[in-house]
Amino acid sequence: MIYNFFRIFCWIVNYPIALLFTRHKTYYEDKASTNLKKGGKLLIQNHFGAWDFVLSSYLVFPRRLYVVTSEMPYKNKLLSIGMRFFNGIQANRNTMNMAFMDECAGYIKKGKLGLIYPEGRNTPDGKLQRFKHSYLVIAHRAKSPIVPIVSDGNYKAFRKVSVIVGREIDVSSFFSDPERPIPEKAELERANEYVHARVEELREQLEALKKIKKGNIK
Repeated sequence: MIYNFFRIFCWIVNYPIALLFTRHKTYYEDKASTNLKKGGKLLIQNHFGAWDFVLSSYLVFPRRLYVVTSEMPYKNKLLSIGMRFFNGIQANRNTMNMAFMDECAGYIKKGKLGLIYPEGRNTPDGKLQRFKHSYLVIAHRAKSPIVPIVSDGNYKAFRKVSVIVGREIDVSSFFSDPERPIPEKAELERANEYVHARVEELREQLEALKKIKKGNIK
């Protein structure tokens, strides 16, 4: 209870700062078929930095996000406490502990929203990097749709971030055994290529929409 109260309090207090850096224009590939208001789903997002989490949190507010993060924030005691308040799920790259996949899938099964950055690290040039397979395993174990979110990373004061929310992606058809904890490698590769291509399409759609918007302003 206290965690939830603190979380809402922080979002309200920090809203002016978030508004300064993550004021956004949101597009939907198909708003009618993408419902972030209820149900368990796995959100995936391209990754520029910490502001990505802030952006997604306000997109789904007042719902809570259970976000998979690296071990880095947990090395600092204060940040570690903060991650607990904001529902962080640690994926430790040093120990290669895969428990985070079951933890995230467990929340989704309970009707919560999971969030993971499949690139695994910040993009150095804004381009989409290769995806790790862990997000697919989470979706498989949770029997959950994947909702792709793409932003242009324009986190600058007095600027507006453009973001597009894609249609839900059902990857279950790629996996032959729904009860197998980890699908076969070839199946994961095919599913990964498909999802990566869909996210790349969203990036192109977002850029096209931004150009149209600029053209209309002129």
